[in-house]
Amino acid sequence: AYAAYAPPRVAMIYVTDIEVVARHLGLRPVDRGANVMLAANDDDPSFVRTKLIDGLVTAAPSQIAVDLLTGPGRSPNEGEALLDWMEKHEHLWRR
Repeated sequence: AYAAYAPPRVAMIYVTDIEVVARHLGLRPVDRGANVMLAANDDDPSFVRTKLIDGLVTAAPSQIAVDLLTGPGRSPNEGEALLDWMEKHEHLWRR
């Protein structure tokens, strides 16, 4: 939604209850090759400054950048691309 870089291969989703969401979405645990990652925490800063985009509650660009920079595979490259976009379009995302 912020800076198109490449087609997504992995979804990283913050939820309040991993088991409920996994069951609702029909997800199953795997040892490797996951294409959906769920994360939950009672006091998670990931839910701060979310925004509704195309019907999805989306984390703040700053949170997305942190997640990508520390993520697997090509995620760090995607994080760098998002940081570049953020620098050029600060007026669109900073509140």
